[in-house]
Amino acid sequence: MLNKSCVAIVAALVALPHACLAADEPASACVDVSTPKSAIVARHGRWIELTSAQWQFLRGVYVVNPNTPPGLPYGDKAVLAQVEGKPGGLVFFIDGEMACTPMEIPQALLTMVQDVERTAVNHVGTGL
Repeated sequence: MLNKSCVAIVAALVALPHACLAADEPASACVDVSTPKSAIVARHGRWIELTSAQWQFLRGVYVVNPNTPPGLPYGDKAVLAQVEGKPGGLVFFIDGEMACTPMEIPQALLTMVQDVERTAVNHVGTGL
């Protein structure tokens, strides 16, 4: 239960500036990277920088995710925040020193992200 609340708190920290300011500027959807990173580390979580291929993969997921704003996420890299006891994680898109547009990912998607890192190809299916 504490782990779910930790992820909720971190997501709120990132979302609050945008909701409170109601600004149309991209920076309003971002907070200093130290804010969510400190919250995750304080709860003995892991802050993992993702590869360029994983970042590109997750940008595509972000675009088709009905729970994220329209368009591509900010930044040029991404990190995965995980806390013990929670099977998935929270992805932050990083723009310079800012953590932006958090996106929660379930375990199934996390497995795919790890496959992208290993360049594992899964050809399950019956074909055309």
